[in-house]
Amino acid sequence: MATETSPAPEPTGTSLKKKSTKRVVTKSHAFWYHFCQFSLYVGIKILFRIKYINSKNVPKKGPTLLVSNHQSFLDPPAIGCGYFRMTNFLARKTLFKFKPFGKLIDSVDAIPLDKQGMGFQGVRETLRRLKNNEAVLIFPEGSRSFDGELAPFTSGYAAMAVKSNACIVPVAISGAFEAFPRTKVLPSPFKKRVKVEYGEPLSPEFLKTKTEEEVNALVVAKISEMYERNRPRSAKKS
Repeated sequence: MATETSPAPEPTGTSLKKKSTKRVVTKSHAFWYHFCQFSLYVGIKILFRIKYINSKNVPKKGPTLLVSNHQSFLDPPAIGCGYFRMTNFLARKTLFKFKPFGKLIDSVDAIPLDKQGMGFQGVRETLRRLKNNEAVLIFPEGSRSFDGELAPFTSGYAAMAVKSNACIVPVAISGAFEAFPRTKVLPSPFKKRVKVEYGEPLSPEFLKTKTEEEVNALVVAKISEMYERNRPRSAKKS
């Protein structure tokens, strides 16, 4: 998730208090977000028979960093629709270039990332939202999987969690690669069931006792365990 961006635009429906960097989410923005969330949930449920496991592990409030493997363009909406809480997610800056789509993902709290740089602005905006007691979804693999398997994670998210006093929720998504791999222009509905499992959160107090590498190893192990348990049978290793 290392890339440089220009300052992230404020999502539609949000405002900033004068002389303050605090992000204020209005009621109209929250209504729009949950309307989009419910609409996407219905569509994903019908087309991909999505199953959510342990959604209760996502805290209802407080700074929360959801860390997931990355299989498909389906991942952000599929993961974010599994619980009733507004969540920010990171999106490539190029996705904002097509204005109608850019305005849409901006309106549901996407944070733009320029994959050609070091990601300073994206990291800064992520920290700002975590310090504002919000939830952020990240994919430390950096890009969608080429084969459905987990790729190495960058460990910088652990430092962000500690700096913002956030908990980390490991998330594993399976079936999304089979439903919409990066080699396909359009998804294949009804092909495989998509499953999302949310692990138990790692508390800020626990994270402060570990190094970045130790946290990353623990998160990767948990995500791998959940992924192997839920992945489609035809995709399981022999």
